[in-house]
Amino acid sequence: MMRSNLGALLAVFATACTNSLDLDRFHTAEESSVENSSAIAINYFDVQFGAKGMTSHIGEHFELRVVDKNNRIQAKAIYDNVVGPDFGIYLARVVPKTNTPYRLDFWADHNRSGTYDGIEGGISEKDHAWRRVMADPLPDDMRFVQGRYELQFVHDTAFVDIDTDLQGNPITVTETLLPYSVKITGADEFAGKTIEQRVVDKVSTRLLGLHRQGAAKPEYTSTITGILDEQSIYEISIYVDANDNGKYDADDPSWKVDMTSDDHGLVSELNLATTPRAPIETGEP
Repeated sequence: MMRSNLGALLAVFATACTNSLDLDRFHTAEESSVENSSAIAINYFDVQFGAKGMTSHIGEHFELRVVDKNNRIQAKAIYDNVVGPDFGIYLARVVPKTNTPYRLDFWADHNRSGTYDGIEGGISEKDHAWRRVMADPLPDDMRFVQGRYELQFVHDTAFVDIDTDLQGNPITVTETLLPYSVKITGADEFAGKTIEQRVVDKVSTRLLGLHRQGAAKPEYTSTITGILDEQSIYEISIYVDANDNGKYDADDPSWKVDMTSDDHGLVSELNLATTPRAPIETGEP
């Protein structure tokens, strides 16, 4: 009888120890606190995207999407008015470790219609689009190094219709999330330079959107559709590529502000001339 009670006590003790090591519950608690957001950044991978030979797309709209296995767009990078044939985009903490495999769907608005129109038709009547799946075996031009996917894309004509799933079946890309639309003003000093913005969820620290404006004007509107929730706080980081080297340097003009979405998304205005400057982090090594 004593042996039986002892066994029961040991079983209870073991269960308590197991519960105390329940990492899922630990991470759930973390996600509820902005102060602990840096600790959960390991739940996401980075993407380092490089493109070469994009001569035919200079001046066009370019879009890179992070898409999950259920064909839902999880993040976007927009490059409006591509200024050169070779460029890179760094997306820190953008690919969740859950709901894999993810893929990169990217396209250039070659017919300049303002929307993705597929890859059928004459050379000037269609868009150019490509896909890379982030799953083993990785594509030949992609590798995984120290927590990031590195893609070195060289322009080709092996187009993939990104309005299809991984099996080639047509899909309807319906955006259920809200837009980021911020009018940049007071950029007279930086006219002709590249200005880049990052939109990060304040709680999870995950990057949801990046907007790059090539050859910026004193005033312009940066728009990324379908990336935001309502009533959430986002950290907006902005910098001007003053030395035209394609990345953020400590002496580049930069700003960091918090903005809160509503049921229309995040529609706002930011005056670079009157907003105090602040250092930022892009996550790029």
